[in-house]
Amino acid sequence: MNLALTAPRRFDWGILFPVVGLLALGLVMVYSSSAVLGADRYDSQYFFLKRQALRVVIGLALLLFLSRVDYHRYIAIAPWALAGSVLLLAVLVLVGGAGVRGANRWLNVADFTLQPAEVARVACVIYLARLLDRKGERIRSFRDGILAAVVILGVLAILILKQPNLGSTIALLVTGFLMLHLAGARHRHLAAVVGVGAALAVAVVLRHPYMLDRVQGWFSHWSTGVVDAQGKSWQLHQSIVALGSGGIFGEGPGRGLQKFFFLPDPHTDFIYAVIGEELGFVGAVLVLVAYVVLFLRGLRIAGKAPDRFGFLLASGLTLSLAVYVGMNLSVVTGIIPTTGLPLPFLSYGGSALVVNLGVVGVLLNIASQMQTGIRTNPVFGSAARRRPGGF
Repeated sequence: MNLALTAPRRFDWGILFPVVGLLALGLVMVYSSSAVLGADRYDSQYFFLKRQALRVVIGLALLLFLSRVDYHRYIAIAPWALAGSVLLLAVLVLVGGAGVRGANRWLNVADFTLQPAEVARVACVIYLARLLDRKGERIRSFRDGILAAVVILGVLAILILKQPNLGSTIALLVTGFLMLHLAGARHRHLAAVVGVGAALAVAVVLRHPYMLDRVQGWFSHWSTGVVDAQGKSWQLHQSIVALGSGGIFGEGPGRGLQKFFFLPDPHTDFIYAVIGEELGFVGAVLVLVAYVVLFLRGLRIAGKAPDRFGFLLASGLTLSLAVYVGMNLSVVTGIIPTTGLPLPFLSYGGSALVVNLGVVGVLLNIASQMQTGIRTNPVFGSAARRRPGGF
């Protein structure tokens, strides 16, 4: 399989600036939020910072590499990438892996861990872009249009739920749903898919006690204001306290108190709460601005992609990042129950950080091939070439 490299005609700094800014802030906040935990568990306040810095370097190397790979080459790679991700998820289900709070989500590879769900979400976007591009006008049919995509999403969702990992499952399905919508699927077909997905989510929550505890804790926190000291709503309560105590300008970097074993996972899923406490309302808003700039630029790249595959690929990759950000911030602010998704480019993590930087590399390559002065697409304003073909 030939992956010949070509230097991109230009780098899209509209994508790079917010990503680099978030990465730099992420290193600062990972250290600030994890120094106490690292000193307590690993006798080094720099334990998490060093690991995060290494992953940033690996991720940036992947970003640069993928920015030079013509995105059209993913058309041939897509089936293999999807099959490989299904295999990784199946291995995780069959043999188990590294677990946290009753969920097995990581495979141990030498001294590193790999989260197959992160690989699967990107492989799924690439394959759906290929599939929906080839479906063309047939996308408006259920059997000959979206059924294959629904089956693929269903298989991946079931394998991810087996970990169990409801948050990643929801993120995958929402991204897939949005891609089907952008490809032109009928609303009644999408409504049926949403109904089945919602019923499946309810069944999974009822089957797993720890998920049900999270939902009950979230509901009781807002309906009664009672804080469960045993954990059902403790994390959400401490997150709200951290966000509220920061005020306009925050307590100052490193001066937050919630990370001193009050707020669980301050350096991973709840790093935005630490940002709100230490950098205040101003810092929290600037982070949101960086994400908005990144997503708008990603959608603009999709809108000016030279073909329909590029449009769907850039849209799917951008939306997958946006869904992760939206779900994480919704958890931290109490809009939805805790799901366990990291905040892209900011949270401490391995697979998620490297994969997300790889996603940016693909977007950069599509951006380097953007066209101007062509007939516009009603969705984002670009030409979207429909090619014939089948599954």
